[in-house]
Amino acid sequence: MRVLHFILGKANKDRANGVNQVVCGLAKYCARNGAEVRVIGIAEFVNREGEIIDRDGFGVEAYSRWGFLFLYRALTSAIEWTDIVHLHGVFAPWNLWVAGLCRMQGKPYVVTLHDGLAPERAAVRGRFKKKVFHALLQRGHLQCASGVHVIAEEEATDLFAVARPRKVFCIPNGIDLEDYSGLDRRIRGTSDDINIGYLGRLSAEKNLEALCMAFAKVNVNGNLRLKLAGPLTKYGHGLSKRFSSYGVELVGPVYGHDKDHFISQLDLFVIPSLAEVFSIAAAESLALGTPLLITRTSKVSHYFNQNAFFMCEPTVFGLERGLRQAIDRRVEWAIIVINGRHLVENRLNWEAVARDMLREYARIARKHI
Repeated sequence: MRVLHFILGKANKDRANGVNQVVCGLAKYCARNGAEVRVIGIAEFVNREGEIIDRDGFGVEAYSRWGFLFLYRALTSAIEWTDIVHLHGVFAPWNLWVAGLCRMQGKPYVVTLHDGLAPERAAVRGRFKKKVFHALLQRGHLQCASGVHVIAEEEATDLFAVARPRKVFCIPNGIDLEDYSGLDRRIRGTSDDINIGYLGRLSAEKNLEALCMAFAKVNVNGNLRLKLAGPLTKYGHGLSKRFSSYGVELVGPVYGHDKDHFISQLDLFVIPSLAEVFSIAAAESLALGTPLLITRTSKVSHYFNQNAFFMCEPTVFGLERGLRQAIDRRVEWAIIVINGRHLVENRLNWEAVARDMLREYARIARKHI
């Protein structure tokens, strides 16, 4: 099986871009399971057009601009080589162009939505433009795809509200278990001083203001700390200015081992998003043994029976209740941590994800012949 991914970026897992983390893990383990994998990426900076970046088991061919060299030579040649093309994201005109080339060459393509059709995301910015783009171009693009990949069951509901693709399949995101073997996991909940943390983009769509407001209501004794990690932004500095007196602090960007150290030193990891698809950061917290509080709208409800995390609503009221519940149930943190580790070892890891994805690729390729 020969697989071609087309993305924005260089498939670097040590960056904040979630799609790049996904492609890096998926491509690595698809290659380990016998597939030939190539990635073509558009990046802001490259050493030279078409430079090859070696990853673990696959290569990334990077370009900084559209042009004859890229569009008509590299991409066309790569599509001719591959058995299936994997596109990532929605509201992306470049994906429509690549899909058009696939149809011209008679090659199947699949699209991973990455939660881009969630109504909560569409309402943040560019709502009217997105509606027009979807109605005129994207609906047909999705319906012509050989397959549409959703990461969570709930994501399929958002998809069917706006398009009816011929084939939809659900496979979750994962983590690389090799990065989390042999780690020391400290016992949680033994102190009244509790460090709570968030890791990701410091932006309005991540619902961080609601988290800070809820935290301020909970931290009446001043024994809690809320640490926000991620690339520093004007929005993040605004939150720090407003809520620092309540125990909120900015950490800045953390990657690689620094990221793992940050999460592992927390007593409770929080994902307050209005729209998410069981993010990689959430799975990382489970792998590192840090108790997780996550909103229902992060599309985790189908895993709730695993008793691997705490779940709450994405409002100030819901996050306040979730924080209080998680702190009050500290005696349960040990069993929740064990259950979380079992969940990532059995399901939310790239080895399991890659095997499922290769089976779907094979079904689609056979049907397309």
